[in-house]
Amino acid sequence: MPGWRVSAAVLVCATLLLSHGPIKAWADNSASTEEQEAASSPVKNADWDPVTKLLAWIQQNEGQVDLEVGAVTEWGLRGTKAMRDMKKYQVAVKLKKYMAVPLGEWNKSSEENALTLLNKRFRNPEWDQVMGTYWESLPQRGSIITKETFPPTKLGLLQDPSMAAFVRVHQDFTRNVLRGAKPHVVKDVRGLLGRDISLEDFKYWTALVASYAFTFPDEDDPEKQVRVMLPLMDLINHGNAGEANLKLFRDDKGDYIAYATRDVSKGEELRHSYNGGCERNDHSLFHYGFVQDLAAPKLAAQDLPDGNLYDESSHSEADYEAGGSLVSEEELQRLSAILAAFPSTEAEDDRLLRGGSWFDKLLGRKPLTDDVERLFVQYRALRKKALRVTIDKLRANLAASKAEL
Repeated sequence: MPGWRVSAAVLVCATLLLSHGPIKAWADNSASTEEQEAASSPVKNADWDPVTKLLAWIQQNEGQVDLEVGAVTEWGLRGTKAMRDMKKYQVAVKLKKYMAVPLGEWNKSSEENALTLLNKRFRNPEWDQVMGTYWESLPQRGSIITKETFPPTKLGLLQDPSMAAFVRVHQDFTRNVLRGAKPHVVKDVRGLLGRDISLEDFKYWTALVASYAFTFPDEDDPEKQVRVMLPLMDLINHGNAGEANLKLFRDDKGDYIAYATRDVSKGEELRHSYNGGCERNDHSLFHYGFVQDLAAPKLAAQDLPDGNLYDESSHSEADYEAGGSLVSEEELQRLSAILAAFPSTEAEDDRLLRGGSWFDKLLGRKPLTDDVERLFVQYRALRKKALRVTIDKLRANLAASKAEL
């Protein structure tokens, strides 16, 4: 999942002094009173930052950590890196199964899974306290940018009416679930949770579940896929095909493991693939809140002939290569029309991202004020870049085809 911005790397060492009692005893419900009290006591090292506490907490609870968390880009994106040279199949993270946060079936809405999580937190305060170190490590309110939390007033910056419409639909659904207007999901949120919850808090937890939970086969029914939240593993960033160097799986004991799929050098970022759709920026922005400037730009999914924000298209960039099924004048005109319809150019967007110019100020174009605005403008600029590159490729392949005749 997309990381936060940090100013310096956070390291973990095996010699950290641990002060937070083990949660396994609590989870087994067979511990002495003293052990249970230790398990639910707050971390004494209050001067540690949340991630350092999390790393120590995992190791204390029979987990394994062989990575560091910190900035992985020059602009401060948070992620994970190899602490030392790693061999193929070496374990980077191992979590005991009782440290995971089980939710519901994978095809349930994020709102339903958020209610499952909140119900457990509110109805089981001892467990909630034990998991406090994990909750503190998650992005806090106001810092997670996903479709559930996109500011409605800024959606116009996307220059993407289709995505903006889908965002509004999702946000309306979240609001209606909380109000009880979706009885097939829940009739009475207050009755389910035993307390009231604000819309902002519900949106926050829904956003976390939507973009920070993983899908695994159910332990009791391997044919069923379930959603689960995994401490620390949700700080590992996405890697595209050929870039990902970690794979996540659940072993026969029910523990969760992230291991290297190839040799990894010390300091190299560790990444796993969220899904193939993340290589297209409308997918990655809509579902996870990030975009990528790839060396070989890929069209937004919805700019492909049969693409959309939910399903992978039957087409790919290979269809625009010489002899491909999309090498046609009709497709050239279709893509050119999409690009021409934008109210700003790629160059204007790039200039705005750099802070604008005197000419922009003369025309009354306001500078970008926060990370959301920058993300939205970056998205539309990259979408235009992919269109431009694909159009140029189409023109060249059409010209080559005509020359051969």
